[in-house]
Amino acid sequence: MNTPLMLSLELLIGLAASAAVLYTLSIPLKETLEQICPNAQAARFWLTYTRIMLVIAPLILVLIVDMMTNFASPIDSLRMTLLATLGGLLIGLHRVGLKLGRFVVTPTSEKERPS
Repeated sequence: MNTPLMLSLELLIGLAASAAVLYTLSIPLKETLEQICPNAQAARFWLTYTRIMLVIAPLILVLIVDMMTNFASPIDSLRMTLLATLGGLLIGLHRVGLKLGRFVVTPTSEKERPS
């Protein structure tokens, strides 16, 4: 398989996986950001920022893996692409989770409340 076609396919895999995750997360993430941000403009910024980061992270890893698997078979390259894509999404989602997790308020039980 020729190199430009393989790279295009690898990038398409990364973009498709990112699009699927963003499609799933967009509405809940938007609603969460609207609750925790001081205004709608800030919520829009952070939603856009998160979307961009969840596309960039997998693509960067796909490009790095592509450089390292130049001489691998096409199927091995695709496996590494999928691994890089999922790894990039995992890293990106972990970072988002850490940031948003700070705003989650858990109710305390009666036993834990000070008298």
